[in-house]
Amino acid sequence: MAELFAVKIFAGDGEALVKGGGHDYRITLADLEASGIADGCEISEETLAFLTTAEEKLRCIKKSFTYLAYKGHSVRALAQKLKRSGFSDAAIEASVVLLEKKGYLDDYALCAEYAVAIQRQKGYGVLRIKKELYAKGFDRDCIEAAVSELEETPEGLVTEILKKRFPHLDPEDRQARAKATAYLAARGYDYDEINNAISAFKEEE
Repeated sequence: MAELFAVKIFAGDGEALVKGGGHDYRITLADLEASGIADGCEISEETLAFLTTAEEKLRCIKKSFTYLAYKGHSVRALAQKLKRSGFSDAAIEASVVLLEKKGYLDDYALCAEYAVAIQRQKGYGVLRIKKELYAKGFDRDCIEAAVSELEETPEGLVTEILKKRFPHLDPEDRQARAKATAYLAARGYDYDEINNAISAFKEEE
């Protein structure tokens, strides 16, 4: 007599438990429907392979939610974490596609949110903000779109940073000026902003 599948539905969780081939497979209801499996169906090697893939996919989705519950992730950053957790590329790709479709992953929205937070909390210039966003796993298109929506550097902000960090700066002192310039450049400000700030600092002094 051929072996048969036994299926138990967990509608509230959107999942199903499929028993067959000496193994219990926890999969999504969507994958159950796609498989065509029903209670009492005969077991085939092809179906068992599908169930193995579907089971890993559900585990990958659940692991993704664990990471996302802690903080927002870019698609690339999440995929890297899932890869380190041992999931296959196929499971990661399927999970990411589903999470994007359901709105749990949105690189553009998250990138814009991070850009604003970095500007306001750290006082970084656009160049440093771009570097920070890239380190978080966002691609170039997302980053460019995010920084294009930022408010311009508030007038006088760079000068205020200079005053706090270099209160006794002598703009005529080349070494001191170079040190101040390097500090501001490291914070992501371009040289026009820096030179304008130093000039304003000089006039005030």
